[in-house]
This record gives sequence, structure tokens and C-alpha cells, in this order.
Amino acid sequence: MRVTHFFLQLILMLLTIFALSVAWEFWLEDVVLVDWLQVEAPEPISERWEYIWSAMVFALIAMIYPAITGCRLIAQDQRLKDEVQRLAQEDYLTGLTNRRKATEVIATEIRRCQRYGGTFTAILMDIDRFKEINDTHGHAIGDRVLQETAKLLRRTIRDSDSAGRWGGEEFLVVCPQTDLEGASALAEKLRSAYADAELLAAIRKTASFGVACYHADDTVEALVGRADRALYASKEAGRNRVELAA
Repeated sequence: MRVTHFFLQLILMLLTIFALSVAWEFWLEDVVLVDWLQVEAPEPISERWEYIWSAMVFALIAMIYPAITGCRLIAQDQRLKDEVQRLAQEDYLTGLTNRRKATEVIATEIRRCQRYGGTFTAILMDIDRFKEINDTHGHAIGDRVLQETAKLLRRTIRDSDSAGRWGGEEFLVVCPQTDLEGASALAEKLRSAYADAELLAAIRKTASFGVACYHADDTVEALVGRADRALYASKEAGRNRVELAA
């Protein structure tokens, strides 16, 4: 429930109390007290309205604490929902979007291109010989290398781009409104920056890249599949390079 809906319900409660008070003072009281119980006539109109407004004031006072408590509970519930949504879309280790969210980003870009035209590009990045880090330094150091890789990606890509962890030591960058040439330049910039970076003390790594541009009638699987094949070609050609998909 949103705060606006909560306050709307409080207002409806007040209106209900007001309507019941008016009904009692100007109708039910006459029927019950005068006609049924045969007591003296009820108070004059001015006193009746005084009772009605008194009831409204007491109702407002009585609702102060429930209103404050309700707002706090709604805010807490919204924070929990936001946190659950964030955890569902975020990779727990790197803080980048996870594979599920990255897939949604690509699907959104495909729908946008199908509706409005234009293009976009996917860059698939894989850290070269990452297993050597885990074997030599342990998995804790390997995790830190992945975290530093994510930081480098955030620093290097553009604000309009989206970076996510695709799985293991693979990362995916989605570049909206970018053709193959533009994405190739970005991938080369990432490759160079990564090769020059000291991720941790005395630890340097390289990465290979596969770049694929959206084609008409592409699916998520088709686009990522071409980027993956280009990445494989980069590995086969010696690593630490950028290969473009057909």
C-alpha cells in the first residue's frame, strides 16, 4: 500500500464518521429517542452540529497515532520491496547487474529498435586465464579481481551504457544507440585500460572481447551468441584482443 492510498482510506473513514454523525443527529436520534423511546425532543440544530464537530475532532485526534504508525510501516515495507528488487537484479559480488537483469536490458533494447528503429551493440568480455588467479592466490583474491574489474568497467563505459556480470569471469556491456564501429572503439578502450591496470598488488590481467551489433529480427540468444562466437575467436587468436561478429 502506498502512502497516498493509506491517507485516502483515513479520509474515507473520517467522511464515514461524519456521515454517521449527521445521520444520527438529524434522523436516527429522532426515530430512536422520540418515536421509539418516547422521550423529550432532541436538542436544537445548533447543539446537534456542535456534537457532530466534536465527534470529528475526537476522531481526528484518535487517528494521529495510527496515521504515524501506518506511514512508518508503509515506508518500511517499500524499503524492503526496493531491497528485494535490487537483490534480484544485482550481482552480489560485483554490484553490477546480474545475468537476469542484463538479459532484460537487451530485450528492452530489442523492443526499442523494433519500434523506433536504430541499433545497439553488445560487448562480451572475458578475463584471460582467470583460473590461474584462483589456483595461485586463492578464490578470495579471485573475487577481489572480479570486484576491481567491475570498478574499471564502471569508470570506463559511458553513462548510457549498462554493464553486468554475465557469469563467472564474463561481463556484458550493452551500448544503446551505438553501431559496431562505436562499440569496437569502446571495447578497445576497455581492453587497453584493463591491460594497463594493476587490479591488486602485483596482479595484472588481460581480457578478450567479442562485439556484436543488433540485426533486424535478432533475439537475445542470437545477439549474445554472435558476441560469444566473436569472443571465442578472440581467445583463439591469442587473447587480449577485440573481435567483431559478422
